[in-house]
Amino acid sequence: MAAKTALQVVVTGGAGQIAYSLIPLIARGLVFGTDTRVNLRLLDIPPSATALEGVAMEIQDSLFLTVLDGVVATTDEAKAFEGAQVAILLGGFPRRPGMERGDLIGKNAGIMKRMGEALERYAGRNCKVLVVANPAPTNCIVLASHAPSIPRKNISCLSRLDHDRMVGMLLHEANRCLGEASGSVRNGTVDWVSNGGGGSCRRLGPTDIRGVCVWGNHSNSQVPDASAVEFFVDDRWIPAASVIRDAAWLTLSSNSHGRFDADGEAVLGLAEAVRGRGAAVLDARKLSSAMSAANAIAGHLSDWLVRPSGSAAPASAAPGAPQIVSMGVASDGNPFGVPEGLFCSFPVRCPGDGDWSFAEGFLLKEEAGHQLSLSVKELQEEKAMVLDALGDGALEQPPPSPRGANAGTADAAAATGGKVPSNGTNGTPISSL
Repeated sequence: MAAKTALQVVVTGGAGQIAYSLIPLIARGLVFGTDTRVNLRLLDIPPSATALEGVAMEIQDSLFLTVLDGVVATTDEAKAFEGAQVAILLGGFPRRPGMERGDLIGKNAGIMKRMGEALERYAGRNCKVLVVANPAPTNCIVLASHAPSIPRKNISCLSRLDHDRMVGMLLHEANRCLGEASGSVRNGTVDWVSNGGGGSCRRLGPTDIRGVCVWGNHSNSQVPDASAVEFFVDDRWIPAASVIRDAAWLTLSSNSHGRFDADGEAVLGLAEAVRGRGAAVLDARKLSSAMSAANAIAGHLSDWLVRPSGSAAPASAAPGAPQIVSMGVASDGNPFGVPEGLFCSFPVRCPGDGDWSFAEGFLLKEEAGHQLSLSVKELQEEKAMVLDALGDGALEQPPPSPRGANAGTADAAAATGGKVPSNGTNGTPISSL
């Protein structure tokens, strides 16, 4: 049997801290699967060339032989993007003291214009693109307009980090409440066991929660919506409000609401805690999120390209459609009333074959809808800033490049068993990761 062709994956900002956490996940088969060989191209700007060489040396020293067929570390966009089937765009311009929001948006729009032109000129037409560099949704607009050969549905941006933060906070609160209810709290901690019994309670994990959604922009205007959240407890799905007794904590309107932690600090409501998590990490580490961002990238790509979203459901749960995940995608044709021509985080389902669909039937309740409208207004303002920075015709799509119509597609199918799956360094973005 002929060997599969390696999947061509490019990572921009390859010398940055997010890439440093992401590369081992790719190299161990935790992103594209252990049965898919990967040819990894790392791109960064010339001033980071030496650091990029160091990353390549560490990859070699780590003996990542599970899936890596080869590694190219380069500052040459043509070499990085040639035949690319998956592009992970981490590289962006960092915010500097005194920099106006519009100036930063303009700087990153210029970078995304070049990335779009590189994709248009060199990448496979069915290339799947994930934009992480901020402002990610607006960067997608610029990228898509300068890569007209790449279907807009193939371009996405990362809202999975906000989604995962929300999941983590919900699980933490649910486990605290379940532990207290079962009498398993000892000296302020919960006595957990893996499968219940003995006076202890089973600790809920990521497969025991569903219905999480983050709407809108990746900024403080995002809408972490817990209205449809359920937990898998005692072999059945039950509403979050039946597990988490502090109903106010779950609402979008809650902030500090009279509850305090063991240190006497006011407890933020869920939505405010999710919105402020990036800034809290930055304040604590003096660096923006990297490990969690890389893990979110892995989850986004794996659900999109490799396996159905939510496929690791509880063993006793009834099988069903892929679970809802949050994903920044083109707003075209959405059923939630968001204007077309934007990229925005929505609830979607991923069958795991490179496609996705809006989560039809997901109820956008009144308060979430109101807050989403404010986030959409912010996205529209950012789009206007891009037009101001790049010129009125900046977002008009040029004609597709005269490349072969199926460039990269056959190789992508071969590499994944039939599935068709920048310059700049990672810095402090508009909204800290």
